[in-house]
Amino acid sequence: MKLFCCKIVGLRFWVICGALLVFTACQDNSSSVFDLDNESSSSSAQRSTPRKLDLSSSSSRVPVVYDKDPKFACSDSTKIFGEFTDARDGHVYKTVKIGDQVWMAENLEYNRERHTGDSKYYYSWVDAVGGIAAGCSGDDGSVRFISDYVYKNRFVYDGVTFQNCPIARPARGLCPEGWRIPTIEDFQTLLDYAGGSKYAGKYLKSTTGWSGVGNGLDCFGFNALPSYSKDDPNGLFEDLHILTDEPKALYMSYKNAFAYFTSVTTYDASAHVVRCIQGEGREGLDIQIDRAENTYAGPFESFTDTRDGHVYKTVDIGGWVWMAENLSYGSKETYTYEEMINAPVTGCYLDSLIWGDDYGMWSYCSAEYPVQGICPDGWHVPSSYEWRVLSAFVNGLSNATNFAEGAYTGPMLKSTSGWPDGKNGLDAYGFGAKPLEGKDQVRFWSSTNAATIWDWFGNVVLTIGADSARLKTDEINGSYEASVRCLKDDDSQMRTSSSPSDYSIKLDEPTTYSGEYGKFTDERDGNVYRTVDIDGTVWFADNLKYEVPDALSFCNCADTTSCDSRGRLYPWNVAKNVCPAGWRLPSVEEANHLLTFAAQTKYDLGGFERTERFFKDTVGWKYKDGYNTFGFSAVPAGEMFYRFDSLSVIDEESCNVPKGYDELMLTGWSVSAGYWVDGENAKGEQAYLYINESGVSEFVSWYPTPPNTFKNYYRAISVRCVKE
Repeated sequence: MKLFCCKIVGLRFWVICGALLVFTACQDNSSSVFDLDNESSSSSAQRSTPRKLDLSSSSSRVPVVYDKDPKFACSDSTKIFGEFTDARDGHVYKTVKIGDQVWMAENLEYNRERHTGDSKYYYSWVDAVGGIAAGCSGDDGSVRFISDYVYKNRFVYDGVTFQNCPIARPARGLCPEGWRIPTIEDFQTLLDYAGGSKYAGKYLKSTTGWSGVGNGLDCFGFNALPSYSKDDPNGLFEDLHILTDEPKALYMSYKNAFAYFTSVTTYDASAHVVRCIQGEGREGLDIQIDRAENTYAGPFESFTDTRDGHVYKTVDIGGWVWMAENLSYGSKETYTYEEMINAPVTGCYLDSLIWGDDYGMWSYCSAEYPVQGICPDGWHVPSSYEWRVLSAFVNGLSNATNFAEGAYTGPMLKSTSGWPDGKNGLDAYGFGAKPLEGKDQVRFWSSTNAATIWDWFGNVVLTIGADSARLKTDEINGSYEASVRCLKDDDSQMRTSSSPSDYSIKLDEPTTYSGEYGKFTDERDGNVYRTVDIDGTVWFADNLKYEVPDALSFCNCADTTSCDSRGRLYPWNVAKNVCPAGWRLPSVEEANHLLTFAAQTKYDLGGFERTERFFKDTVGWKYKDGYNTFGFSAVPAGEMFYRFDSLSVIDEESCNVPKGYDELMLTGWSVSAGYWVDGENAKGEQAYLYINESGVSEFVSWYPTPPNTFKNYYRAISVRCVKE
């Protein structure tokens, strides 16, 4: 799925394109079928002792973690192919054995005409796992609109509404007999075999078909291609979502070698493919209703917060100990996100997903749990997974994959008093959720972040209203507040969720160049330049400063300091012959090789760094200094624009100079570094390498411009020479 995100602040505008993801991997990535109740009991009888959550069905296996790329030898001898004919339509699939698993080596093409039309590889989750056959949609097999802009498949059983209905697992779904939809654990086993989640994409992706440097090695014959869609004019997307038997997909991108899990909506079929694994699957629903509907009469315990001496009532619900009252540390009833997380939002705190200082679009970081936040020692802010388990437990359900919405979750958790209009609850387990005075709902923070519809920073919040209870992602800003209900630390509930936010892939940090620079002295004027070898080509690591006799070259708007520190700016007719003997301007091929080298570096580091930061120097840029990974040491020398009068005298000039960002926006120019290239771009125009200050989009590119001029102005930019 490709998301487009925009943010406008004053005169700033940027667009970021990428996949919503929250990275997963390298922890207990077990299947999320949890046996919440192995006991038999009456649905209406109040238990004297709360049930203990039994997570024994969740594997404790820790996936393989590699400190570095395992670098598999990829030969055809590692691929064990077979064939399978789908008796339903006669389609023949290539199959492959990978480790102990047998997979289809192609995406499923079974066409359920009623639900998928003429499209191949193109299924909604409900269709793919057999949800329609099981009754997980409208009575007529259709989806129901629940608002103007979003619709979801709904299923109601005994008064409980499920956002995604609980399918019997493992599910056969659309797969032929003897095959089934993979579970998350099936995929994790595959990822472990293929080098771990950080590298598996490299070895599972096809050798062709991906954008840029995104092709894989296909070492095992899995042949993962970008998703197909008949609605896309190019046929292929840049990303791949392979559905699992719960509302999640194994996700791969052209941007990196990661393979991880991401949530999918049940109603959205776009780019969702099915890859069957050999094995018997089940069909139908997996629902067990077992509720306690009486008011809680069991015991409460107490806990004293040593920070302020406040005593809280606590209650055991399903073996997990919750505060039975809202946190009131600091004499507050609600808290902002910063207060809840107990840190300023200035970066990746506790590896949560946080962007910058203004709750803007989010950055990608690993997420680690539990998050203590504002809770006292020994307690933590619940994750969205833990809220889901609570909702499943109070409904007596055996499936905690989704939050149980509808007629029962709210009453089971709501207090018996304090709600307006007679909307009090049963408080069947002693949780005692109550709104603030004059309010008709209460919101509780989770420690789980998620993108909002426009990829803004958001948090999954439990909202209990007069008539409903649900988990939803709210866009967070500095004034948004919610209550906190702390959960006692307990190893039984830690790191057991298959939620993408509960996984972690440690990203490699870009490094600063640590090699040696060469040295070259220009005999024409005695200027000394650093040189650096970047993947076989020797470049100047400083901008050229040579002042050509009887020819135009400029300091940036006559600022001689800029000539000393950032080199001179040259028009094209001067630049093409300005390098000293033994050196020349880079060719288009050499510049393209430099960009490809940077793209590969970005891919290897996870795909979420800005390419320009590999080139930019570590100092000198107003907002985003670089890593100078290759030793290129780009500085913001800017651009010079000038125009001649009728007597060929410069009568007007304007400069791009390194000053405040907003001031630059008012002048129409932005701080940048431009370097002439000896050749034409794909449009037949004079090419140059362009690095922009903002660090928001990929500005390392060939910039199309008519030869020598820009809006009737001549252009002068920097020169970096390469060795002949």
